[in-house]
Amino acid sequence: MAIIKFYKGEMLFRLLEVLMISTSSSIVFYAVLRALGNDYENATLFAVALGIAFAIAKFFLPKLKNAAAILATGGVGVIFGISLGILPIIIMLLLLSVYDFIAVFKTKHMVKMAEVLIKNDLAFTVSASVKEGKPRFTEKGERNRIDLGTGDIVAPVMFDVSALSLSPMASLFIFIGSIVSIVLLMYFAMRKKVILPALPPITLGMLVFFILGRLLGFY
Repeated sequence: MAIIKFYKGEMLFRLLEVLMISTSSSIVFYAVLRALGNDYENATLFAVALGIAFAIAKFFLPKLKNAAAILATGGVGVIFGISLGILPIIIMLLLLSVYDFIAVFKTKHMVKMAEVLIKNDLAFTVSASVKEGKPRFTEKGERNRIDLGTGDIVAPVMFDVSALSLSPMASLFIFIGSIVSIVLLMYFAMRKKVILPALPPITLGMLVFFILGRLLGFY
């Protein structure tokens, strides 16, 4: 927030984006390379190179924004998921949900941060616009677009990965819960054209389906 308040340029945000994409996406590239049979040294070397190359490509090709955001969140989510157990992640998600609610509705600093990210089209959100052939602006001149923060995508990934230690079925139920809640959230936000904290409903959806799977005896 201090950078947003006092720094009026764009390059610093671009450099932060390159750092985020290169480090996070390299984790995903490393996992794929290892799965293909590469040894540790080669997988690490090529993963770092691919991560840097992908980050630079996004710098010059803004259309890679969503792909970069998804790859980055995949890497971060896996690290958290394999590092923390289910209970610590649930506690963390509940605390972050409370923070997200306060940051959007009370202090509103998350809204300000989102405006800067969207204005600079940075890969810290996943964006969706109306389909081709439909009006791309509302009557008030606002672009018909919705964004979901990468932090809101990291949450389901890390919960999903952590749940694998319990059962693949637990991971599946959490995945379904996250998809259902994200779809409902985006539908409501797009229809009402309001800014909402995404983490509380996503966390609620995942927990409801996680408990449902437990009650049904799948794990």
